[in-house]
Amino acid sequence: MKEKFLLFLIFFLAAALRIFLIFRDSVPFAYDMGRDLLWTKDIAFYHIPTLIGPAASIWGVYFGPFWFYFLSLPLVLGRGHPLSAVYATSIVILLTGFFAYFLFKNYLSKLYVLVLAVIILFSGTLINISTFAFHANLLPLLTIVTIYFYFLAILRNSLYFALSLFMVSIMFHADPAPAVVFTIISILLFFIFKLYNSKNLLKMIVLPLVAYLIPFVPQILFEFRNNFVETKALVSYFMGGNPSLSGQLPFFDRIANRVVIFFDYFKTSFAGNNVIFALTFLIFILIGLYRFKKSNKSMNLNILFKINLLCLLLAFIIFTFLITVEIKTWYINGLTVIFAFLITFAVYSFRKFKLAILLLIIIYFFANISPFFDSKKVNLSKRDPASLTNQLRAMDIIYLESLKTSYSIYVFTPSIYDYNWQYLLWWKGVKLKKGLPLEFAYLPNKPDYVRNKQVYASTTSTADTIYLIIENAKENEFYTKENWLNNFDGFEIVWQKDINSAITVQKRAK
Repeated sequence: MKEKFLLFLIFFLAAALRIFLIFRDSVPFAYDMGRDLLWTKDIAFYHIPTLIGPAASIWGVYFGPFWFYFLSLPLVLGRGHPLSAVYATSIVILLTGFFAYFLFKNYLSKLYVLVLAVIILFSGTLINISTFAFHANLLPLLTIVTIYFYFLAILRNSLYFALSLFMVSIMFHADPAPAVVFTIISILLFFIFKLYNSKNLLKMIVLPLVAYLIPFVPQILFEFRNNFVETKALVSYFMGGNPSLSGQLPFFDRIANRVVIFFDYFKTSFAGNNVIFALTFLIFILIGLYRFKKSNKSMNLNILFKINLLCLLLAFIIFTFLITVEIKTWYINGLTVIFAFLITFAVYSFRKFKLAILLLIIIYFFANISPFFDSKKVNLSKRDPASLTNQLRAMDIIYLESLKTSYSIYVFTPSIYDYNWQYLLWWKGVKLKKGLPLEFAYLPNKPDYVRNKQVYASTTSTADTIYLIIENAKENEFYTKENWLNNFDGFEIVWQKDINSAITVQKRAK
């Protein structure tokens, strides 16, 4: 009964914290999030299926469609509200902690599987990524299930390895870079733990290969229908003819860069972004892991320990030696789960000191949630042009002002393409039936850049009355606000309104 109460309390606090932050700070709704919801609404509301997602970082290569199909149900249930995608992401992160508890409760003691859940659910990074919808935010959940199937493959039946490869393959739909890393890790673990069996060698090769290929079926069909465009782009990239990704670093600079990235990630995820606490906590973890290795007698825990330690070490080696371009922070979101396991093993090694462990968990809890209550963070979010609340206020100003008049809307955003605003205008105008402008784009008379926009917006003419939405963000040096405004010199300013110094709305007329 005590265990169930603690479990309920942990999950209640984790969910309540996320809901509070979403309501207090709003959520970021940026270019790529708007793009993703534009693709999702085609599936959810217009029943237009897709075999691929938007373009990925490598020219000619596209994301898989899983993320967009995943978001389609919450988008339908939320009647298109952008927050429905954010709540879906929050649930994914909560499920990561939930799976940590229920998948491993028979292998860790009741107390320490709760510790694992706490470390995951109150990780600074996992709290943060619970508050916006982004494809890479699926990685922690996919990683913990992958670890579980690695574990079962070694402990029970090597055929579980096929399921781990299935999860790794789905990672490509979340982000290709970590999926490549975990593909290599999977192959190496297959040999390190000798999962091959001479009697069932064919089965051990065929089943994992089939499982790995299943999530690629939509893209394979796309390749056959489009003359293998992605395959050619990948070959060109690896042959040096497709210079898509930037940030190449020399060997020694790359080692230092990766050490800094991994340490900063650890500091942000588990130490409240405090350097001193991060270094102290890291020393404690290293001592604890050494004690665990020397004293633990459980075969199951030793296997789980080796899997996580190898995954972390191999991920660092692959990101350092094989991936020579810059790595984005979200590439290593899945490693949060692996860090959490290793922290739990370190804590477990001090299990005789239960009061000290309780104190450590309390310090961990407050250290990681305290940055979210920093007044500077709250003020910055209010002045953020990517804040959904600010964007919706701009929409409301225009819709209240423009009743029963013909008008067009143009948006200045440093990313040029205004996908987030395109989605909000679709949601307000079509789903909430408030009507659409004659034209809405980043500039007048531009070619279509929103997929399937002709389904719901048929006209593309500039009205005599226009509204300009101007994001007050750091500008692209090749696409400045001043140059953008020059396109509207023929329109006189009627009024101008400021929204938290983040967004400016202008009404102009000829």
